[in-house]
Amino acid sequence: MEKKVKWGVMGTAGIAAGCTIPGMQKAENCELYAIAGRSLKKAQEFKERFGFEKAYEGYDALLADPEVQAVYVPLPNDIHLEWVVKALNAGKHVLCEKPIALNETELRKMFKAAKDNGVYLMEAYAYLHSPFIAELKRIIASGEIGEVDYIDTAFLIQDFTSDFRLHKELGGGGIYDVGCYSTTMILSLVNSEIDYIKADAEFYDDGVDHLASVLLKFKNGVRASFHAGMLLGKDSSDRYDRLFIHGSKGYIRADYEYNQEGGISYKVTTKPSSHEWNTGEFMISAASNYCLEIEQMGRVVLGLEKPFITEKFSLKNMRLLDRILDKVGYADSRQEYILDNGAALPSVGFGSFKATDERGEDVIVDALKTGYRFIDTAAFYDNEEQIGKALNKYAAELGKSYGEIRSGVFLSSKVWPSELGREKTLKSFEESCKKLGTDYLDMFLIHWPKEDHTEGVVDGNNHWVEKVRETWALMEELYDAGKIRVIGLSNFLPHHIRPLLESTRIKPMTDQLELHVGYMQEYTLSFLKENGILPIAWSPLGRGSLLGDELISGISAKYGRTNAQLLLKYLLQRGIPVVAKASSPERMRENLDIFGFEISREDMSILSCLPERGWSGEHPDLPNLY
Repeated sequence: MEKKVKWGVMGTAGIAAGCTIPGMQKAENCELYAIAGRSLKKAQEFKERFGFEKAYEGYDALLADPEVQAVYVPLPNDIHLEWVVKALNAGKHVLCEKPIALNETELRKMFKAAKDNGVYLMEAYAYLHSPFIAELKRIIASGEIGEVDYIDTAFLIQDFTSDFRLHKELGGGGIYDVGCYSTTMILSLVNSEIDYIKADAEFYDDGVDHLASVLLKFKNGVRASFHAGMLLGKDSSDRYDRLFIHGSKGYIRADYEYNQEGGISYKVTTKPSSHEWNTGEFMISAASNYCLEIEQMGRVVLGLEKPFITEKFSLKNMRLLDRILDKVGYADSRQEYILDNGAALPSVGFGSFKATDERGEDVIVDALKTGYRFIDTAAFYDNEEQIGKALNKYAAELGKSYGEIRSGVFLSSKVWPSELGREKTLKSFEESCKKLGTDYLDMFLIHWPKEDHTEGVVDGNNHWVEKVRETWALMEELYDAGKIRVIGLSNFLPHHIRPLLESTRIKPMTDQLELHVGYMQEYTLSFLKENGILPIAWSPLGRGSLLGDELISGISAKYGRTNAQLLLKYLLQRGIPVVAKASSPERMRENLDIFGFEISREDMSILSCLPERGWSGEHPDLPNLY
């Protein structure tokens, strides 16, 4: 007889009562040991209803019980991080309800805690344990429907009148709650990296998405689409699910409900000859997906298997959700932006241009002490050596070596336009590394697209394009060699980027631009979004000229914030990380303290529609500007 795992359930949510706990009751290797709720009364009700041995008031009490081996977490999305990490640190294996995190940064913290404590963490997508999903994979692998070229799926549920799903701050919304089913379905069937994403959504008045449509293209040519949201009925059980998989020789169609058990029917249509289509109707029997999920996790806890839903898969899915949410303008105010290659770029960087003129390396040390982990510099700034010394000094104050703290600091530098071309760029990169005291850079950018700004604009001469392409080819090689983690551009506009895209092997990952209220370069932002290039804002405060703006002051006062905090928050809510300069520790702290409030949609509109103000006057196609 299979050994049983003692489970604790952290919370009395509806998904637990209606789905997972009944599945646990059926699981042969599960012992319903403990239930915890915010109130002891509610926990006692669950204890009596389902047959738990113990009931606890508060989740900490459950985690303190040494008998609990594994914990199921069905809490609201916004507190998954806190309680999953607590459970892992308590030495418990964790199965966490989907979506496991609000972004990839949170997810990475969770899996790190699991590794640090020698326990397992798995995301709860019960439907992926169904034999129906295994059968879909078998049909595709057999070649029966040929090469898959298109997948379409949907998951639409009721329009709740009162639920956490209606609260953005709690991780609500249709994309998070049911769109994650569609993304995991598609990713489980397509083994390829994503080429591009197109997405749009409708929103409630409070900013929560209630219907989203998404189109994906993968690098192997497969396209996929899905619809997800909450617009059916009012607090009812209404839902609509579908699945369609098209291949070169046929297709699979199913009115398949996610997490369906019992008899699941589906149709497979093939064309064995050029004149006829054959359609077969099939049925597969599926046990409770939640039972299958608990039994699989139980075998993981017992050391018999590895998690079926892996860390790699959850990270890939979370990254896709992040990108979709960015596309529809829903996700904002992240403390990090995770790029497609997994590199984490802090959302607030320290701009070092002229910052070291008066206080030298000490201003960089102050920035690091204040909490900055993204230092932006350039060969042109002539302060890379000071920054290198500052990093050594900061490390020494911590009682560590520079090497011990290096991975915790995101260093970015840039090559000046006069140094474009393979050999000059390589020399510039090596000199930057030497001065900064490192053998790699987290990000390396082409500072401006050309040395002669009128070239190609006035005379049609585009020699600068070849220099940029040469430089980019070298940067790709340095990236492949692990010498640069993120390769990107600075001050490149669409007409500078398009000719580069024609020859790139690796697409630019970022473009650092002058962006601030009064100068948002909307056409360029639209182009970058369309091409999957992350914008980064330099001069986010309009080189200080917006700090005394009366209209901006009137808005910032509503939130009890300074103009600088409002201006930086505006950009983060637009999904744009910022590089801000400050000379004193007080101003440094102010610029970092921008995560405790949210600008209303009305005020975002006002700030977005202000006439031009604060522009530096610098432009890549205008002469004599730098």
